[in-house]
This record gives sequence, C-alpha cells and structure tokens, in this order.
Amino acid sequence: MSRASWWMPALALVLAGCDEESARVVGVAPPDGLDYAHEEPWAEPATVPPPGPGGRIVITNSLDDTLSLVELDTVGTPGFRELARVPVGLNPVELEGPHHSAVSPAGDFYYVGISNYVPGGGSGPHGAHGTGADDGYCLKLDARDNRIVGSVRVNPNPGDVIISADGNTLYQTHFDTLKIAEMARQGRPESDMNANLAILDARTMTRKAMVEVCPAPHAVRLSADERTAYVACWSDEVAIVDLAVEGTPVTRVKVAAGAGSAVAPRHQPYALTPSPSTGEVWVSSMASRQLQVLNPQTRQMMPERAVALRGPPMFGAFTADGRTLYMPYQLVDAVAVIDPETGTVLREVPLAEAGCLNVHQLMLTPDERIGLVVCEGDHVGPGTLHAVDLAEGRVVGTVEVGIFPDSVNILWGQR
Repeated sequence: MSRASWWMPALALVLAGCDEESARVVGVAPPDGLDYAHEEPWAEPATVPPPGPGGRIVITNSLDDTLSLVELDTVGTPGFRELARVPVGLNPVELEGPHHSAVSPAGDFYYVGISNYVPGGGSGPHGAHGTGADDGYCLKLDARDNRIVGSVRVNPNPGDVIISADGNTLYQTHFDTLKIAEMARQGRPESDMNANLAILDARTMTRKAMVEVCPAPHAVRLSADERTAYVACWSDEVAIVDLAVEGTPVTRVKVAAGAGSAVAPRHQPYALTPSPSTGEVWVSSMASRQLQVLNPQTRQMMPERAVALRGPPMFGAFTADGRTLYMPYQLVDAVAVIDPETGTVLREVPLAEAGCLNVHQLMLTPDERIGLVVCEGDHVGPGTLHAVDLAEGRVVGTVEVGIFPDSVNILWGQR
C-alpha cells in the first residue's frame, strides 16, 4: 500500500471487459507490434544454489512477477546484494502479481500468493490492488531450485498468506475490494460484500475450508496457540476466527467508535502485529494513521491504547519479549520505535534519505539487531530492501530489488 492513489481501492471502479483483439492464444504467434510485459516472457528460472544454514531473504516483487533472493549472512557486509531474481507465476506472458509469501518451518518449501490484479497485465481483467476479477492462486515452490511443485486455486484478489507452526496449514485472505464495489453498485447489503479466509493443506495444496470473514480482509495472524485467527478488514473491523470450534465461527469487532463501513471506511485496517507476550493485536489503520489495540481476552478494542503516527502504519514486528514494537509507516517513510506498554513513540528511524519510498514491511533478524525493511518504490522503477541497525538507528545496507516489492521473509536452509 502507498501514498499513491492509483491503486487505492476505488469503490466506483468498474472494470471494462477484455475485447477479442486482446486475447492471447498459447502457441499462436503474436501480431506485429505486440509487446509482452517482459523481453523474454518464457525465460528459464534462474539457477541458484539452495539456501544454506545462514538463511536467505525472500522478497515478492508484485509488478514484475519475480522474487528477489538475498543471502541473510551478507547483511552488514560489502556482499549485501541481490543474489538472484527468479520468475514466479503460472503464466509467463502475463503479469500476475505475486503478493506476500510464507515459508515452511523445515525450510524445504515456500509459498507465494498470486493475486491477478496487475493493471495492464495482459488478457485477464486485472486491475489495481484488490480489484482483480480473476481467481487467484497459492503456489508452492521448492526451496532448493525455486520451481513450482504445487498450486491451489482460491478466490479473487489474494492478500496475505501465513503458515502454521507445524508447516501443515496455510491461511490466505482475499483483499477483494472489487466485490465491495460491485455489491454497492447493485444496492446489496454489506453481508454480500464478505470475502473468504482460505484454509489450505500445505502438503497437498488443496482447500480445507473457505471461511466467510468480512469485506476485503487483508492481514491475517494467528494467536500463540493457533486456535484463533485475527484478520484485518477494510470495513473498519477485525475479524476473530475460532479455528478450533466446530463451524469456525467468526466475530467482528469495529476498530473504533464511529467507525465507517465497507463502502466508506474511516480507518482502513490493513496490517496486524500481535504481541508475543500479551497476545494483544495491534491493528495498522491507514486512513486514520493509527495503531489500534485489540484485547484478545475480552475481544474488544482498547481505545485508550491507540497510537497516532505521522503516516499510515504498515507491517511491523515485536521483539521476542514483547517490550518493543518496530512499526514502519508511510508518507514520512520511517520506523517508529514504540513502547507498547505506554504507547509512547520512543524514537524514529528515518529511511527516506537512504532511498526508501513507500515503506511496506519490517522483519527482524533472529538476533533482533537488524530490521529488514522492504520499500515499494514508485511502482515504476525498482523498490529497495534496507538493513537497519535498530540500536544505532541507521541504515547499514541497501539492495535494489524488483518493481513494487510488498513482503520480506526469511527462508532457512533445510535442517
């Protein structure tokens, strides 16, 4: 997500159908003058060695259908650079929009959402983020050679994807703002705008369940015991999914008094960051530029705990002891260092001067000394990955990656 308005969900958007001239048929030569999105649309996947015990950083580049790979143990050294950029997707001649990733605990596989939303992405009715009309996918890739070994079709506009601690189950949301627009245009109730949380078998890549949660769900996170899933909903809500209860009931909580609706949200919850010590769920709301806190015991928001930032908060990270929250936020493009007990912003780490534009996510290295921060860029040229020394409050390394990177993860070598 970014300050740029071109991909912000516009509820008045109506996607035009594809005309016959735009159709592409596999095996038929394209007419003269037709340009594909890539110079080599059928390029072979890059050959790179499997990740070692030092770990590998994986970044999804949503506007050029690639993954950037960076060796984790090069952080802070002259060797901190892109190891390889490998293609990902099911259709080499169309941009499909890889969106977020999950890695298996064993380090043998990783998973990438295919959102099918990219504007001008080819013959499919793709649009701005959240407005694709094609079904999406979850792909399973072998960590040794980055090749697809399985896939499962899901609903339109996959958003976030995470994996259970045992590596057996995937949870994937659907940030389907197009559905909100279509239902609103037809005068349908908000209940008809709900999208699903897909629960997938990571071993067989089959659907286990599709749970209706809320309008345009994006971030999903699990409680420590994995009996509950929390989902950020565009409708100014958090959906609480009881995974261990028969029927998988869903409770929805508005993030603030006077909150808006799916059609006219006032807060726009987008990301979630659970505390490892208290279980509290910190909700990143972009429109109101607030971090709002959900009490997992009472299942109510705590308005007195809300923290206001100078820009839209995104995907942050807690230290393992839960005593510090690192929250990247846009407009200013900085990392706020927050004491979650008091809600105090202790200091800020500026990123813009280091080349970060539209910060999206921060992930901590295992020693919690370095924050791996991915920045979207301007969605035309390359984005960036920054290694931030959190104690010193400075960027110690920058890597140029693909176009519109939107997630960062660590893939460990198989143990």
